[in-house]
Amino acid sequence: MQALVVRTYGAPDSFAIEDLPIPEPGPGQLQIKVAAASLNPADLLMTAGTVREMVPLDFPFVPGTDVAGTVTKLGPGTEGFEVGEEVFGFGAPPSFASGVGIPAVTSGALAEYSTFQAGPYLAKRPPKLSATTAAALPSTGMAGLAVLGRGQFRPGEAVLVIGAPGGIGSVVVPLLARQCTVLATATTPDGDYARNLGAADVIDYRESDPIEEVRRRHPEGVDAVVNLALTGEAVLAATTALRPGGRLLSTTPGTPTHPAVTTVMGTTDLHPGTMDVLAAHVLDGTLPEPEIRTYLLSDAARAYEDLAEGHTRGKLVVIVDAESGP
Repeated sequence: MQALVVRTYGAPDSFAIEDLPIPEPGPGQLQIKVAAASLNPADLLMTAGTVREMVPLDFPFVPGTDVAGTVTKLGPGTEGFEVGEEVFGFGAPPSFASGVGIPAVTSGALAEYSTFQAGPYLAKRPPKLSATTAAALPSTGMAGLAVLGRGQFRPGEAVLVIGAPGGIGSVVVPLLARQCTVLATATTPDGDYARNLGAADVIDYRESDPIEEVRRRHPEGVDAVVNLALTGEAVLAATTALRPGGRLLSTTPGTPTHPAVTTVMGTTDLHPGTMDVLAAHVLDGTLPEPEIRTYLLSDAARAYEDLAEGHTRGKLVVIVDAESGP
């Protein structure tokens, strides 16, 4: 089979399409003919070696955690799925799964065939949900729902979302805007996208300091900040936009410890049926489909280069097999 292969830690320009053996499903696993796979910033952290102490990789390594495709084979003892079913969901390298303690292992989604662990991180794909959209949902959707669950947001609250146009923001903003007033940070070109997601106001972080601008517009402070982009000390600076007793939820790796800050990792906040909930939200219009930029598998390395260069709107999805599903 064809797969995107990483031979050593480094930048995406070293990734290459190669021939690899088709992976066989182990106990409790599915073999999937991949229709589409989406990219996530965490992929680049792993392949660059930034988090190698926590998530060491075995090479050759096939990246990709979010998948949509067709079940082609069941491993020993696998239950709940059948050959021929359309599925979508999440998986991670074995070291990530064991280190974080989640039963969701994959051989890598950026390949014509992949293996994934059966269980709550996979779901059957509804016929009206396209494979492309389904592949874009798992990681960002899990993180987005986790933010909403941890945030305990109340009707009428003012919430600043930093990094609103990205994948997680495309989930958080529309669901949050149903009950809260959302302020978003985005560049001017992405401002309309953030507003269409539900943001009531947008601050261009390239033209002014967004935290200072929030303090100017809301001198009493906002009720909550959702950080989807800042890292390190910049996260702590964002707490100054909070009212007394306000809270900040952050999804970025390496978020500093602070009494007002809660770090959110969607993979550890999973509840049974999460994938089904995400699919239902898209199908009933509660969650608008994210803006998606697509690539062919042959261009998967370039897709990662685009992600590394700062793609921030919606999701990047690699179409592996357009014939395997709508």
